[in-house]
Amino acid sequence: MPEPQIAQAVQLLDLMLEHFAVDGHWTRGHYDDGNGGHCLVGALLHLSRKHSLPRASAIALLQDAMPRPGLPLVHFNDTCCGSVSELRSIILKARRLADDHAEQKRAAAAAKTWLLAQIEKNRRVRSVDGADTAPDQPLAPERLAA
Repeated sequence: MPEPQIAQAVQLLDLMLEHFAVDGHWTRGHYDDGNGGHCLVGALLHLSRKHSLPRASAIALLQDAMPRPGLPLVHFNDTCCGSVSELRSIILKARRLADDHAEQKRAAAAAKTWLLAQIEKNRRVRSVDGADTAPDQPLAPERLAA
């Protein structure tokens, strides 16, 4: 997941945490209860539209944060989730996963930069030693002393 997508997912997850900071904003069985309450998916859709944020990355992170792999978000909200605090803990876990993705990207970029620097350093050493020109020149036959 590219860093801009991670940043937007984190922004959306933070908005969801703010939304669910008020206990009365969580509902089950409906995306929107008409009184400001939303289920997990309803809040995701509502806040995504309201703030013009893409939702695919946030959905993927929430899926990864589920207590069981493959557990649908709606099913978790309506049947598995016991309280709004449990819902917030899933959102926080998704946010930590986003931070982990971002850190992995930074570490990979740093490793790539280091490796490219090492390759360039080895190229410079070989060109100074003449190692780069040796393979292009024909090998001189060696005479064996009799």
